[in-house]
Amino acid sequence: MKLTKFEIARILGARSLQISSGAYATIETKCDSSLKIAYEEIKQGKVPLKPIRPVKA
Repeated sequence: MKLTKFEIARILGARSLQISSGAYATIETKCDSSLKIAYEEIKQGKVPLKPIRPVKA
């Protein structure tokens, strides 16, 4: 599923907050910024968050 730029921004913020609060990263990286780590997770498709989209009837 391709993410919209709004979904990416929302997931990036939520995941960055989780990482800065002590959650483990799903990738190996040398970055020290939680925002950069979250962005790399999204680029690699390893972020553990999925957007919920409304179903059209």
